[in-house]
Amino acid sequence: MQHQPVQHKPLVKRKPSAGVIWKVIGALLLLIIAACSITIDNVAIPGSIKSGDVLPITLNVTITTNQTQTSNFMTAVLVPKVWKVAQNATITFTSDITSGDQAMTVIPAGTPAPQGGGMDWPTLLATKIGNGGNLLPDYEWVAFYSNASYSVDANATIHATVSIKIKTSPDNLMFKLGFCVANSTDGLSSSDRYATAFPGCFQAIGTGDPIDFCNPQISTVDPRASLDNDIITLTFDGGVQSTALDNASQVYLCIAGITDTGDSLSVCTQTDATRMTSLGLNKWQKDIWPRKLFNLTDNQHLTGLRYFFTDANGNNKVGYAGGASPFLYTFKCQ
Repeated sequence: MQHQPVQHKPLVKRKPSAGVIWKVIGALLLLIIAACSITIDNVAIPGSIKSGDVLPITLNVTITTNQTQTSNFMTAVLVPKVWKVAQNATITFTSDITSGDQAMTVIPAGTPAPQGGGMDWPTLLATKIGNGGNLLPDYEWVAFYSNASYSVDANATIHATVSIKIKTSPDNLMFKLGFCVANSTDGLSSSDRYATAFPGCFQAIGTGDPIDFCNPQISTVDPRASLDNDIITLTFDGGVQSTALDNASQVYLCIAGITDTGDSLSVCTQTDATRMTSLGLNKWQKDIWPRKLFNLTDNQHLTGLRYFFTDANGNNKVGYAGGASPFLYTFKCQ
């Protein structure tokens, strides 16, 4: 029996589909765009200032381009809302391609950010970059555009120095400031098209109770504004960080009332008057009526409280940020 020869089909070279071609072109364009970058090389900022003073900040920025583009320069700052930076900040910059100080203006909230899916700059920055590790919600991103737009050549390296001056509020606070630089064309479209910097916890040293965005809130007082004849609730949350009271079966208040004459009245014994109620998960709470707790006379008035949390023996004591300094509370009207 004779075998029939096997018939092989001729090889046919298929042309790539239009979709494949565009995917290849898109990948090549992505590689070209990715070659452009912006960095914040360093941030010059004091570790602290007196509350109410002007905070000076300098950003040194490097921009590397691979294509010609005309855009506005963008600088944004992450700040406590109480500073009202949109009204109380001035931002200018100098660069290799400009002459003299270049002014910048706040971008109105609601103005869509480029390639931001309809979000404005504050929303886009908060969504994509975050809150810088601040633990209280009273923060905001405020973005500024240069008043002029600038044309940059392909394959250029540009150095810019950004000067930020913020008139701070009188508040006594600690905050983790943040900075972002970008442009009005690319926005935050890819990580190489913008740069961020978070130099750590900054302190504006003032009077009154500290507003601490940096450290876990071990203790809170409710309400935040009250007088010595009001009932207030003190809470100790040992679950937010490890403290000397991690294994305590009971937690007590060790508290002092400061009078308007400067005297200190102390209640620091482990009794029913200072024993806190467990809320579970190492969280404790105590309601106090200051005038009754300190047995005040009609002529005595308190201006504030200083307090710690202790165990049943009073041997282990936890203060502000888990340390040895007392928590502070100032009595004041709403």
